[in-house]
Amino acid sequence: METSPIELEKGKESFPPAPNIERPMHRHRYVFGQKVDTIDWLRSQLKEVIPQVEELQQRHREGQVKPVSAVFIEFGTQMEAQIAFQTLSHHHPLQMTPRFIGISPDQVIWPALQYSWWQRIIRKFLIQGFIAVLVIFWSIPSAFVGSISNITYLTNLLPFLKFINDLPGIVKGAISGVLPTVALAILMSLAPIILRWCARQSGLPSTARVELFTQNAHFVFQVVQVFLVTTLTSAASAATSQIIKDPLSAKDLLAENLPKASNFYISYFLFQGLILSSGAVMQVVTFLVFKLLRVLFDRTPRNLYQRWASLTGLSWGTVFPVFTNMVVIAITYSCIAPIILGFSSLGLYLVYQAYRYNLLFVYDSTVDTKGLIYPRALKQVLTGIYLAEICLIGLFAIKGAIGPLILMGIFAIVTAVAHISLNDALSPLLSALPRTLDNEDDVEEEIIGTGSEGCSSSSINDPEKGIAQATVTHTELIGRRARLRKKFLKFTTWLLHPSTYADYASLRKKVRQDPGITYGQEVDDNAYYPPSVTSPTPLLWVSRDARGVSRQEVALTRTGDPDYGRGGPSR
Repeated sequence: METSPIELEKGKESFPPAPNIERPMHRHRYVFGQKVDTIDWLRSQLKEVIPQVEELQQRHREGQVKPVSAVFIEFGTQMEAQIAFQTLSHHHPLQMTPRFIGISPDQVIWPALQYSWWQRIIRKFLIQGFIAVLVIFWSIPSAFVGSISNITYLTNLLPFLKFINDLPGIVKGAISGVLPTVALAILMSLAPIILRWCARQSGLPSTARVELFTQNAHFVFQVVQVFLVTTLTSAASAATSQIIKDPLSAKDLLAENLPKASNFYISYFLFQGLILSSGAVMQVVTFLVFKLLRVLFDRTPRNLYQRWASLTGLSWGTVFPVFTNMVVIAITYSCIAPIILGFSSLGLYLVYQAYRYNLLFVYDSTVDTKGLIYPRALKQVLTGIYLAEICLIGLFAIKGAIGPLILMGIFAIVTAVAHISLNDALSPLLSALPRTLDNEDDVEEEIIGTGSEGCSSSSINDPEKGIAQATVTHTELIGRRARLRKKFLKFTTWLLHPSTYADYASLRKKVRQDPGITYGQEVDDNAYYPPSVTSPTPLLWVSRDARGVSRQEVALTRTGDPDYGRGGPSR
């Protein structure tokens, strides 16, 4: 039975009330308001809000809004964009800065574009100060976690914990080995959430920049809290009582107990390698969170569809610092307690296998940093070399070994000079492309084009040249054995002269060249508008039911569509 437009105008009086159906109710104007039907009230609000939103969208497209302090500039080629990016654009300080290249519209953080240059500076320093304070005060719980690894000191300090000494050896080993590692992992899992929020509040314009900011801040957190604080507290807790009795022996006791702190990191590497890698493959926690969020928050068919259709996202700013810090710990302790190298290699290998599988089949990377996050992680690994040299300098100074102390001082200076030289040489290439690459592309295309045309013309127009080419080809087949002998020489040349076989032209041949992407007119028109301007009015998904309630609600919500009773999506 079809419903006429007149019946639609009458509203829900045209439909008999469904039996035993409890309609959702809420109080208008919070607690003291009148109780109203939620569906009817939301329907009336939609009739008022949708025209207002469409009007605001049209005004934004017509330029009748306050402009923001940001501009998007498109270029026809990559080289033109690079020339503009590397050009000083304004003679006034802090104008046309900062500049970013290679940002796609779907990675833009639109609220950050409204900040002026002075607001960005203030936010930057406030966020940096907040992170510094957070790192300092986060040391308190991290120090407590590190002290758990020394049960003897902990039970002497807190007498009510002396019952731990009466527990079996396996339980005591789990408390001193596994418990602090798990507690530290849980404690550090809260840091990336706070740091990513700080990155967004600092005014960074894209999600890629947010990930890079989070990577830097989280790495500082990892090194200070997971490594330095835990190492010092673990070593100091074992010698505190002796230092109190004989303060002059502090340096000798710390030097003696510092290698013993590696026991905690052996457990840490085993925990990361065995438990976390297996958990990453099994995805037990992700499954439980998926089920919990689906029950608590997925109230509509659209929510259910998005939950089932989307893959798990991967935040590089959270993942990289954890494993970079593992490498830093392994490098630092490689000279103090070399046994840690075996456990760190095992742990990192298991983590590599787990993430390799997840990156291929489970995770979905939605943030593209254009490869900047990997070289930044490699630079951060040098922190382990500095810390190892500082530890050795301190140990040699305590023992009074003058010769090794001088050598380590020289090595530290050489490391710093090499680090500065690498930054000066490579940092400009990470943010911009050299203009000479365009010339190499032109030369390569010219050679390829000339070669293909010359071969085809000589073979067709001159038969004798074609016969000569066939003879040369036959000669090359005969000389294959000679070429095999040359491969060894080529390998040694590749090893000793990498600039010859690892230059831009050689490496580009190994990279797949994707066809150019073409965009439609709609994408060109809406690419650099915020989603609030380009988003159409969303559809209301109403599930069809046997009692006809969905048919009634669709008919009351739809305006003038004869297919109101088919249970499909409706406006």
